[in-house]
Amino acid sequence: MASEDTTKVARIEQLLRCGCESLNASQGVALCLADDYTDVIARATLQKPPSLPLMPPLPFAKSSPLPTSHEQAEPRFLHWANLYLGATSFVCGDIYAYGSYQVVFIFIFDTPITYSSELKDKLTLLNGWLKSLLIEVEYKDSFKNNLLFEKLQSVANIGTWEVDLLNNSLTWSSQTRVIHEVDENFIPQLDTAIYFYKEGHDRDEISRIVSTAIKTGESWNATLQLISAKGNPVWIETHGMAEMVDGVCVRLFGTCQNVNKAMALRLELDEQREAAVKAYNARGELLSRISHELRTPLNGITGMLQAIRFEDREHIRARKTELALKSSDKLLSLINDVLDYTDMSSGNFELVTSDFCVRALVEDLIDVFKPQCQEKGLRLYSGVTFPPNTYIHSDAARISQVLNNLMSNAVKYTAQGHISVHVTLKDVAGVQHLLISVEDSGKGMSEATVKSLFVPLIHGDKFSSVEGSGSGLGLSIAKQIIDKMEGELDITTEEGKGSCFDIVIPIEKPSAKKQEMSDTDSLPSTLLALPLSILVVDDNDINRIVLSSMLEKFNFKADEAQNGRIAVEMAKAKPYDIIFMDCSMPVLDGLSATKIIVEEGYLPVNGRVIAVTANTTDDDRQACHKAGMAEFLAKPVEQTSVTNILRQVLHNKASAIRQH
Repeated sequence: MASEDTTKVARIEQLLRCGCESLNASQGVALCLADDYTDVIARATLQKPPSLPLMPPLPFAKSSPLPTSHEQAEPRFLHWANLYLGATSFVCGDIYAYGSYQVVFIFIFDTPITYSSELKDKLTLLNGWLKSLLIEVEYKDSFKNNLLFEKLQSVANIGTWEVDLLNNSLTWSSQTRVIHEVDENFIPQLDTAIYFYKEGHDRDEISRIVSTAIKTGESWNATLQLISAKGNPVWIETHGMAEMVDGVCVRLFGTCQNVNKAMALRLELDEQREAAVKAYNARGELLSRISHELRTPLNGITGMLQAIRFEDREHIRARKTELALKSSDKLLSLINDVLDYTDMSSGNFELVTSDFCVRALVEDLIDVFKPQCQEKGLRLYSGVTFPPNTYIHSDAARISQVLNNLMSNAVKYTAQGHISVHVTLKDVAGVQHLLISVEDSGKGMSEATVKSLFVPLIHGDKFSSVEGSGSGLGLSIAKQIIDKMEGELDITTEEGKGSCFDIVIPIEKPSAKKQEMSDTDSLPSTLLALPLSILVVDDNDINRIVLSSMLEKFNFKADEAQNGRIAVEMAKAKPYDIIFMDCSMPVLDGLSATKIIVEEGYLPVNGRVIAVTANTTDDDRQACHKAGMAEFLAKPVEQTSVTNILRQVLHNKASAIRQH
């Protein structure tokens, strides 16, 4: 039993002992009368008390008064008192309500007594004391319950309120005052409380709800916004009910709960859902657009190859072959854009940095776009304001991709005039930056177009009239790469005059070895005379022929292997300066073969394995480097990529010869 209940019982027992002494009774008992049992809650005696078990209910209705003494008791009550209390002579006090129970005093005597006026007066006094005690206990219990209720309201941030329509009064609990951010002593007024609701929809809605409840007795549950006394917006969830008497509403009561956090979460989820719907729709549009764009180059490739089969005239065959190659380039570009966009959208996008010659990268791209500009009658200007053999440390493939996408965009949307590309290096606060500027004399763009320029598939007015404008992913990919590199992109444009894209990318300084490279490390014909042993490994005959033909342009004859197992045996028998290794092959894949070649020491000191693969994700790149591959070439392999590899190997070989 709790300590508070123990104290209550002790006080009742004290009253019983006083009664026993005053009435000269041998025993006093306080009974709790329930519907289906009678229990002894306290007892006092002048001698050893009898054992009093849990007793059955009194043998008459609780609403009936108890007999004042054994003299007025009915036989069945006498039997009950004798059986369970061992009483033959007794007096009973008044019955008092305590919660859902009733409590009464019974005093038991060893010898028969007469119910005299003196006894009656003493019993009346004891009844008064019992009544006072029960009232005090009930008041304390009620007070504690109210405190508990207030605490529960505070924890749950729920307040209560009540409107007495008969007296035109409004009552708020303390937590309701907290929600409205008013003082504890604030007294709400029925005619002004509604102004706490936000003007407009929320205030109109609560007015409608209350009016309907008063008329129909309908309960409600609504989420509305308040403006607190301190001017803060507060979302609340209010529940209310109406009390009707003879069809007339006499009272409204209910709760209000601060749901600011829940509403913030709900609004955030709504925004996320809206973004997900937009992304889903954009992806559907992308798939539709891509499926349409794929048909054009595929039709070109298929149509030209079929036409070549039945064409005997050499110049016609050459022209159709050229068209088929252009279609394949367009198809490859489209596939690369889709793969890059997919990787970036899924977060599977990491930078792979290394030292590289930035001038060579820029000049290679300029060479790629020269024929396109000449075909459209455009003048192509370029300016690189640093020495030829300047190396930087960054992600060469991604920088090349950014510049390629911007130049492609400029060529595509410039009908006449010129395109200018300028690249320079600048030191800002001790950090080296790469500055790239791509300027065109095209149509220019509106402000609305610029705002949506890097959103995939949204071209705005600049692109809507351009035939075959592509997937619309190039600029979006470029922007994501620049952001990943912690760079900046600025656009200057004027409709009818053209646009300029300025890029600033922070870079790292290269290793000292690259920094000190001299002009003699370029690719003169004397270096091509150096011997190189090269191995091309691929299970596809055509891929081996293509790569070998690129090497033959420099008079290098390559050995060939059809799988990784053969490559390991050939590398064991002969030291190769370069091994071009396909990654996906039967018998033994390229990654496993490279690990064996590197770990067994089959490569010469300056030898290297070059990955050649159609798998171009960042994870694939990392797997290749982990296996021991020095460089990474994506299929289909470009001549410029092979040239760069040869340049690096020949530079290293020339340096080694000079050192000896």
